[in-house]
Amino acid sequence: MTPATPAPYARSVPPHRVGSYEIVSVVGRGGIGTVYRARHLETGELAAVKLLGPAPAVDATAARRLAREYEVLRTLHHPNVVRVFDAGVTEGYSYLAMELVEGLDLRAYLSPALDADPSLAADAEPFALDAITGSTGEPGPDAIRALAAMMDEPETEELGVLAPRPASGDDEDLAACARVAPLSEEQRAALNRPVRVARMRGVLEQVVDALEYVHGRGLVHRDLKPSNVMVDDTRRARLMDFGLVKLEAERDVDDALTQAGHIVGTYRYMSPEQAQGHPVDARSDLYSLGVILYELLAGVPPFSARDPVALWHEILDLPPPPFAEVNPGADPALVRLALHLLEKDPARRPQSAAEVRRALTAP
Repeated sequence: MTPATPAPYARSVPPHRVGSYEIVSVVGRGGIGTVYRARHLETGELAAVKLLGPAPAVDATAARRLAREYEVLRTLHHPNVVRVFDAGVTEGYSYLAMELVEGLDLRAYLSPALDADPSLAADAEPFALDAITGSTGEPGPDAIRALAAMMDEPETEELGVLAPRPASGDDEDLAACARVAPLSEEQRAALNRPVRVARMRGVLEQVVDALEYVHGRGLVHRDLKPSNVMVDDTRRARLMDFGLVKLEAERDVDDALTQAGHIVGTYRYMSPEQAQGHPVDARSDLYSLGVILYELLAGVPPFSARDPVALWHEILDLPPPPFAEVNPGADPALVRLALHLLEKDPARRPQSAAEVRRALTAP
């Protein structure tokens, strides 16, 4: 169905029934809405329902993005792209019902902690939807991180799979520009374990397959980041959150979903051209993939300033810290690919997801 125009106001208590779905429990909350575990009233199948908060808490832009996400996802059919089932408005709440992916986001899935205790990867306990809600049904911090794949932003942003502490404990210094402390030899060894590198290649191949499919339909995701990739307990990855997706054919016109004077997306994973508000194509998504790959190899993102202006400067003007300094033992082929993807000039990057796959699968 086509989502209707959201009502100008709705009650503060969400409905117990949304479209054809009965709300079962809260999975996580974000700044503009909540994700629920829900059950289809006729089939009994479980789904994830993203429900925007009532107006005026949610502006028309958020509702349009949700509608756009539905219209795009309903045309996509790929094993590594999340499925969407329904969308609409219930009692003034805009909603989107989609496939319930129980598992880990990309950062958690490739955490070195899983190598120390492989049962975590098999059970996906930290992010299983039953496990991350407490006795009150309210989400804990793990739930918030897991649901970043469905909400706009997590409440806090961890700097890398290891989330090392900054070199300085001064909050004001941290706010200006995060100077991340060097990783220990033990941390580097954990990042470079062969089992983790093999798992990294496997999941990234799936992400690249999803990107090739999406790009082949003339679409640019524009918000690729670790929290927008979920991996289930069969190690199957899903690309999530298409709220900022855009047709390449629209790159020369104003984006109706972008507020005047604002850039949409997540800065830390954003390409230089997107950060400047320039037209983007598939190569912008590939740059974002490069940021993810660098982070997975180095333990921290290539650009780690917390102040938005400082981060913008790093993305546009500075090279990423060399791997010889951050993790000299990282897989050489993956290091070359990460740096190739992180070229500031789109013409110097890999030109397609197929090219990236060849690099990933090369012997």
